[in-house]
Amino acid sequence: MQSKTQTRMTAIDRRGFMAATGTALLAAPFIRTASAKSRTLTIRDPGGPVGEAYRRSFFEPFSKRTGIDVIGVQSSHGPTGEIKAMVEAGNYAWDGALLDMSDVVVLTDRQYLETVSGPGGLGPNASQIPADLRNDFLIGAMGYATVLAYRTDTMGKQPPKNLADFWNTSAIPGVRSLRKHPNGTLEPALLADGVQKADLYPLDLDRAFRSLDRIKNDIAVWWTGGAQTSQMLKTGEVDCLLTWNARAQVAIDDGAPVNIVWKDGMFSFAGFAILKGGPNVELMREFIEFASAGERQAEFVKHSTSGPCNPRAFDFIEPKLAEILPTHPDYFAEMFVMDAKWWGSNNAVAQERYESWLVG
Repeated sequence: MQSKTQTRMTAIDRRGFMAATGTALLAAPFIRTASAKSRTLTIRDPGGPVGEAYRRSFFEPFSKRTGIDVIGVQSSHGPTGEIKAMVEAGNYAWDGALLDMSDVVVLTDRQYLETVSGPGGLGPNASQIPADLRNDFLIGAMGYATVLAYRTDTMGKQPPKNLADFWNTSAIPGVRSLRKHPNGTLEPALLADGVQKADLYPLDLDRAFRSLDRIKNDIAVWWTGGAQTSQMLKTGEVDCLLTWNARAQVAIDDGAPVNIVWKDGMFSFAGFAILKGGPNVELMREFIEFASAGERQAEFVKHSTSGPCNPRAFDFIEPKLAEILPTHPDYFAEMFVMDAKWWGSNNAVAQERYESWLVG
């Protein structure tokens, strides 16, 4: 299990996050083009608008830089089963994959992934990414946060400023919504009950459900999809809810009077990983080093509301855009990183108990 130091976003305060932009490891290897002719990398991505953003920000620039063709292949969310099958059969449809933290926990337990760093260690770009946003098998390329969002027209006179306010339905009235899933719901329940971010993991399930008991009857909608939360905020079906920052931003961009509360947000990240034993392991390492550059991640966030994981990216991002990104230093210090190892070990138990609690 990760230590509290590794999982705490509060361990990286504003000064610490910006300090991660310091001296790079200039001796580390970068892009080698001598063997690039007629080479191709195939990388799993989510497809759709996000896949297009990856193509424009990472795949095409890497091809232009190296002469290596990069092909993005859409697949299901959480493609751990597909990766296991490829590695076990030695039949690789992909060289690498965009994965989130939880996917990597599942795959590294039985060694389905290569380490991101080779014999020369991490390159200068990957080394700039804070330690909480990378591990041996995944370098963060983008991140998102579970946050509190509320409508300013209905709650503006007495808005919820934190999760304790969200739970305090008598003092701060308003129609509320929570996710119909324990991930990103149990942590807020504990924070609202007074648990400090540094002490969240391992999650105290008994305490979390006691906290949820206090608000259960005040939840008007248990949402199941991110688009649903954007719509509810836009129409005013709810006054406040917990959702992903990008979904709250959709409502704001569409003209809804919505504000985001970043305090105590839960941060998660995704990045590129390398399939174990594949034919292009070293090329994937070079691609990941390229994609870890601040300038590349800055380009990506122009096409999404995900936050860059390399703090150097903010050198290339317009201030107006930077203000809505979850890794903006002013917000980042107030959040915490989801403990993917805890969820990897306890997801089934938490899910079963949550479903029973909902119908109980």
